[in-house]
This record gives sequence, C-alpha cells and structure tokens, in this order.
Amino acid sequence: MTSPTNLSSRLSTAALFVIAAPLSFAPIAILGPAIGWPASLRAQAAQQLTAIAGAPDAVAAGYGVYLLYSILILPLMVLVAQRVFGNLAKPAAQIVVGLAALSVLARSIGILRWLTAMPALASQHAAADPAQQRVIEAVFSALTTYGGGIGELLGVSLFMGLSLALAMVVALVNKSLPVWLAALGLVSAVLLLGLFLPTLGVAIQVPIAVAASVLSGWMLVFGVYVAIKPAA
Repeated sequence: MTSPTNLSSRLSTAALFVIAAPLSFAPIAILGPAIGWPASLRAQAAQQLTAIAGAPDAVAAGYGVYLLYSILILPLMVLVAQRVFGNLAKPAAQIVVGLAALSVLARSIGILRWLTAMPALASQHAAADPAQQRVIEAVFSALTTYGGGIGELLGVSLFMGLSLALAMVVALVNKSLPVWLAALGLVSAVLLLGLFLPTLGVAIQVPIAVAASVLSGWMLVFGVYVAIKPAA
C-alpha cells in the first residue's frame, strides 16, 4: 500500500512538471502578439529596438516567465535524477545535476540581457540621433550574438541535451523508466543537441520550436507517469 507521504511527494513532483512544462511557451504567448517573436529575432537591430521600446511591459513579462521556467530546470532535473538513479550519491546522477545547473546558469545569462541591457538600449535608441542609433544598434547586435551563444547554444542545447541524454541512457540500461518514456526523453535530448550542430559546421537545422515542444511534452508525460507510478 502506498503511504500518504509517498503519494503526496509523487503528486508534488508531478505538479511541478505539469506546471513548469507550459511555461516554455511564454515567449510565444506573450512576446508573439507584442513584438512578433520569434520572427522578430531575425529582424534588423533597429526594428528589434523599436519593437522593444514599444512594448516594454510585454518584454519584461515574457522573458520573466521564461526565466522562471529556465530556473525550474534544475529542480526538475534533480527529480529526474532521483527517479532514474534512486539517489543523488552516484557520480552519474551528480553529472546529470551538474550539467542541468550549467544549463540554468547559461540560460539565465542569456535571458537576463532581455530584462536589463536590451530595454535600456531600446530606450536610448528611441531618443538618440541617427549617428548614436547606429552605435546602439551595433552594441545590440553584439549582445544578441554573445547572449544567444551562451543562453541558446550552451544552455538550451548543449548542457541541457547532455544532462537529459545521460539520464535517459541510464534509464534505458537500468530499466528505471519504461522504455517508451526513456526513449521519448532521449529523442528530446537529441533534438536539443541538434540545435548545437550548426556551430560545428554541420548543415542540419533543428527548429528550436520543435525541440522545445518535444521537451515540454516529455515533461508533461513524465509528470503524469510519476503521479500514477510509485518508484521501485
């Protein structure tokens, strides 16, 4: 018989996954109508700055929620590691958690530019003369490239992909998760790692929306599974 404490712990874990998963779509839900995200990311710096200056509250809300989601990645992966490994004392479990922590750090650095530097640059750009605007646009472009490399390539792709991949490979070997659930998690990890491939010169473009959607779907399924299935 399942103890009330164990059931409460499982339901709490499940709730965290089910609540966190949809938060990854905050940029689309909030920033899409406000500034045309994600298409806006491909626009010229001047257009992006004008859009940000015109919707500062939406930018703050959208990226604020996305920052919350990114921070939650660490406790979520701790819970995954506990389920897969049984405890966090094993070296592989600690590697999974460590990679997740690096993912959160890199994601947070990347996102924070949209909550700090970019709104300030947008405000200055709106009040500047043409010559000053060109300088601000150059700074904006440099920060976008640098922050995107840290947040998206390292945080969203490399570190998160490696963390999830290691956990799911062990889950398949140890049978600590159903094969279908571990396989779906591994597919998600491969898609995340695929976002890093262009950096290595590989001509494969994985849509970030697809990778994020599969990861969120896996989180939802994992949460439901934890709720109904006690750990062995």
